[in-house]
Amino acid sequence: MEPPIFEKYRRMQERFQLPQLNDLTATFKFELENDENIFDQIRLEMSDRLFSFTEKIIEPMIGGGDAFCCLFEQDMVTGEERKTLFELYKKLQTLKWENNMLIVRPDEKQTMEWIRKTWHLWNTELEGELMALCRKMSAEWGALTLKDERADYHG
Repeated sequence: MEPPIFEKYRRMQERFQLPQLNDLTATFKFELENDENIFDQIRLEMSDRLFSFTEKIIEPMIGGGDAFCCLFEQDMVTGEERKTLFELYKKLQTLKWENNMLIVRPDEKQTMEWIRKTWHLWNTELEGELMALCRKMSAEWGALTLKDERADYHG
């Protein structure tokens, strides 16, 4: 017999067009505790993973950063790629602030809607764009060569 939290998810899944629970846990790499607040657990796990991508990948690409790698990576993306990343960033920031509202004032129905919207964004845009960016950056770093720009002084 399955735990009550999974039954609760299954009941709401069709009503709110939520993804399969197995797909969520596999994609975002988390396990659920047998707790009444299954939807809050899912939202928190998804948001942790999603917003770490924002901080570690997207923000340095569009805004620069203090890390040494940012000096090079800023030149590895085109203006068009930066624009695409910024459009994704805006969508993620919208989800981030909706998530913050749900932390301040929990609402199960709005949490389920947030999960549905976030899953949709992940599958329609975010995963593909992040994979393409990671592939490109890996190739760019592999092909990078430094030019010796030291001046040759004769005394």
